[in-house]
Amino acid sequence: MSQNTPQFRSWLGIPYATAKRFRKPTVVPFDSDLPYDKKGPASIQVGDTSWLDLESGTSEDCLNLNVWAPSDAKGPLPVVVYIHGGGFEYGANTQITSDLSGLASTGQVVGVSVNYRLGALGWLSLSQYGGVFEEATNLGLQDVIAALNWVKENIDRFGGDPENVTVTGHSGGAFISAALLAAPSADGLYHRLAAFSGGASRIVPAWWAEELAHKVLTDLGFQNDPEQLLTVDAQLLTEALNKVSPRDIGDRNGVGNTTLGIVDDHIQPGSVIEDTPLDVIKSGRHRDIDILFSSATNEGDWWVINATKSFDPGSIENIVDELVMKSRIPRSRAKRIVAVYDVDGRTPVDVRGALLTDYLYTLPAIRAALSHAAAGGNAYLLSIGSSEGAPAVHGTEMYGIVGQQAPGGSTDQLTRDTFVRDTLISFATDKAKQLWRRVGKEPTTRGIGKLPYDSTAHAGEVLNTFEGIDRP
Repeated sequence: MSQNTPQFRSWLGIPYATAKRFRKPTVVPFDSDLPYDKKGPASIQVGDTSWLDLESGTSEDCLNLNVWAPSDAKGPLPVVVYIHGGGFEYGANTQITSDLSGLASTGQVVGVSVNYRLGALGWLSLSQYGGVFEEATNLGLQDVIAALNWVKENIDRFGGDPENVTVTGHSGGAFISAALLAAPSADGLYHRLAAFSGGASRIVPAWWAEELAHKVLTDLGFQNDPEQLLTVDAQLLTEALNKVSPRDIGDRNGVGNTTLGIVDDHIQPGSVIEDTPLDVIKSGRHRDIDILFSSATNEGDWWVINATKSFDPGSIENIVDELVMKSRIPRSRAKRIVAVYDVDGRTPVDVRGALLTDYLYTLPAIRAALSHAAAGGNAYLLSIGSSEGAPAVHGTEMYGIVGQQAPGGSTDQLTRDTFVRDTLISFATDKAKQLWRRVGKEPTTRGIGKLPYDSTAHAGEVLNTFEGIDRP
């Protein structure tokens, strides 16, 4: 074990599965003779990786997980499995916001954080080519399901209860968490879901998944021989995908998602999901799974602040055009929607940030929660507010989810993040009814932090603004 403190024990870099390139993963047994004192490699990705706190670099052989357990665990304890975010292209279980020692230190849960294949290696759909590619669809999701199978088989060794597993994730990790509902092979491997800043909405249509694969093959010059993907340098392959796929957050989370995400492969060869996650929620097939959906009040402002030039629409008219062309909303209705956000002297970039906050994050969370409640399930909504003048942008609650403290955080940020941590622990330990009133016919929402509105009232306003607009 890599660390032994009065609060927790840890096992790092445990291999949970192996996988050949573009093939499904195979779960491997736990070898109790190894020390597990070093973080495992992360999935290959583009750009700066210094923020990932890597000890073993990046590799195609990245299917490893970390486990944290209370030092004095009497067990069996509930298990929290964390799926990191990063837009299906970035991130790892090595970063501080994947470190569940903060949850384990409370003495109430065992924490697990999972690596999965990213970018082209994990999310490029190739099953349409058959043969050696027959399993290449939603591979990253298949990785997570393999990790959950490993947890079911082995977590009792660490004091965890395999029959009491909560899966949680942020952003991309939240979309993956929600997609488990639509994957029959994941049934019985989890018992609750907590999705932060993501949920049942980032779905890639099959036609685009095929087109994206075609673009990658064409860029590499392999369009007439796809099997060259099996031997091309992995970093080159990853960079090719990065080059040909859209980068804008509107494209990456819109109705007709034209980048990476959960592929709606239910009519494709080798399908992993049986329908879209939202339609499965509506069916009531998982009414026995308690679900928590959370979003932040200023999600879109992360791009307003950190990617101003590329995110700025330039004019209000261009925002209207975006809703018309990308979401197929009639222009007259698009103008009315934009007018709701074009208030208080906001600039066009601020208007786009506020609108996409609700359209990409708040609205899908509300609709999924209401659908789950209508189908007979227990659903909870959480709205994360700002702290000490810092807006609650996308990612603002990542430290709180895993029980860590943000560096330089203010007192009220610590209070908010502690609330997020305790909420997740209460949810995982089957004390959800102590949280707040669950969603019924109305979108009852609990707010935390400094909110610019009453969270339940705002949820109702968002539903009204987008009433009749077809999106998850």
